[in-house]
Amino acid sequence: THVVAQGSEAGAQQAVRLEAASLGIVLWRNNSGALQDAEGRWVRYGLCNDSKQLNERFKSADLVGVRPGGQFVAREVKAPGWRYTGTPREEAQLRWLELVRTLGGDAQFATGKGTL
Repeated sequence: THVVAQGSEAGAQQAVRLEAASLGIVLWRNNSGALQDAEGRWVRYGLCNDSKQLNERFKSADLVGVRPGGQFVAREVKAPGWRYTGTPREEAQLRWLELVRTLGGDAQFATGKGTL
């Protein structure tokens, strides 16, 4: 078994996923980044990461999925106790969450059980 430290972002993510599952919501990890393939070409992965410029403006959520009825769900997970301070990264994460909400999705920051 994999043990996750309480109070960590990983622990919060595990708690959010477990709570979501209990409500019939399926969430998957949305890893995002870029790496070079064997031929030296850059390969970008993750939602809303088509280019470096787009990724700087919108940072897609840690967890994405769907709730019963088909509504898109996105959760940007932070460690328990986290508070929004408006860093450039947080602003880009908030822009993604607002975009999802504008299009009818359910998107927010989450810090563990009870913040889904």
